[in-house]
Amino acid sequence: MNDAGADDVPFGLNPALDRAQLAAAFRASGRLHIANILTEPAARRLLRALQHETPWGLIFNEGREERRFESVTAEDHERMAIAAWERAHSGFQYFYHLYKLLEGPVMHPDPAHCLGRLVRFLVGQQFLGFMREITGDDSLGWISATATLYKPLDFLTVHDDGLSRRRYAYVLNMTPEWKPDWGGALQFYDSDDHIEEGYLPTFNGLNLFRVPKRHSVAQVASFGGLRYSISGWLEPKPGAGGSREKAGPESRS
Repeated sequence: MNDAGADDVPFGLNPALDRAQLAAAFRASGRLHIANILTEPAARRLLRALQHETPWGLIFNEGREERRFESVTAEDHERMAIAAWERAHSGFQYFYHLYKLLEGPVMHPDPAHCLGRLVRFLVGQQFLGFMREITGDDSLGWISATATLYKPLDFLTVHDDGLSRRRYAYVLNMTPEWKPDWGGALQFYDSDDHIEEGYLPTFNGLNLFRVPKRHSVAQVASFGGLRYSISGWLEPKPGAGGSREKAGPESRS
């Protein structure tokens, strides 16, 4: 992982956030978009890390089996994508790029690197305390984190993130510019499959929503851009409310 320097930029929340207003909005609907959540220097440093310093791999599922590759040839990528599109016609499917940041207690980035410092920020009291304040859920004490990159034609079909320990899903959007025609929206669905609401990729914005909730990431258009984010779930503290479980393919919005 290449380190481009300037890693003395600290991660921190934007001090201008109106916490009371955000908490009221979240509790009214169970989901929320928070604009400008990080300080501007921290957001710009994180964007540079995602654009130039992240060893992206490919992830997709074949039924309930997850497939992960650190690198693939152009020919293999095309073959795998076409097969995933065929499976998506009739079942749950995802196909996108990722770099795991935090798996259980294991942090993958170098602790001194920007992404390592991001992980320490996400598991720290400033961020987790903010999440408890916004959700009103004082039991929260565990977080997962994955860097995700959706390139043109990548997608994530409808699912609900409904595993027993998960309380909330979050997506820290780090896409510098996006057009509605490019797809890639985080979309929420009602029981009749109508779209209730959708959030386009943004820069330095956090999407937070209560799970289980049916949602998807619309396929990025062939002429679209690169959709960067950090995503994961918030759970109760380890040892509280049952054991951590994982069942079936995971997904990242």
